[in-house]
Amino acid sequence: MKVIFYDAVTKLPLGNAVAKKSLKELVSEADIITLHVPETNQTKNLINKTVIKQFKKGSILINYARGEVVDLEALAKALQEGQLSGAAIDVYPWEPEKNGDKFQTPLQNLPNVILTPHIGGSTEEAQMNIGEDVSNKLFQYLEMGITTGSHTVPHLSMPPQEGTHRILHIHKNVPGVLSEINTQLSKYNINILAQYLKTNDDIGYVVLDVDKKLSDQALQLLKEVKNTVKVRLLY
Repeated sequence: MKVIFYDAVTKLPLGNAVAKKSLKELVSEADIITLHVPETNQTKNLINKTVIKQFKKGSILINYARGEVVDLEALAKALQEGQLSGAAIDVYPWEPEKNGDKFQTPLQNLPNVILTPHIGGSTEEAQMNIGEDVSNKLFQYLEMGITTGSHTVPHLSMPPQEGTHRILHIHKNVPGVLSEINTQLSKYNINILAQYLKTNDDIGYVVLDVDKKLSDQALQLLKEVKNTVKVRLLY
């Protein structure tokens, strides 16, 4: 199999894969197109009416990435008109949440389409892997304050600093909090050896590595900062 790929971020190819300069170039050459992207504002309807017209005639689309990535109405029309010869879809913009919920998609009743339920995570093997992954992420948060994979606290991943105590500070994302944190600590000559900040629309997350001798005092000062949600001395 000859593999070609396109990525918004330049990446070195693996094996015999060949990078293409644009999505248009990729879809116009490939016989089978598979999607491997997250659901973001940039990827919503990534495969739309305009892009589908650029597909190599008779090609096949496989989507098991995210449901919002493909315009299903445009895909159904292209399948009916013969622009594409087939499609296999595992993810949808709306998926039934429980037994009895009616499932509907424009791709139903088309002879050249395979529709599969998005339940790969429900296999025994997947459930075991998910359990291990979640346990590992919780352990990393409890031990180092790493929040990779969190849907509420901004993602932060930072190495431990020797000779310090680490404090986690979660606060409402409003202007001035970080400035107040630094002002309070500097007022009492508390040395910050490392500091990390990440925010989302609602929450700000600060990780501070401070001098061990003054960590208890720093903890109390951070609890008094306005708009604080939670403060925890990690180690």
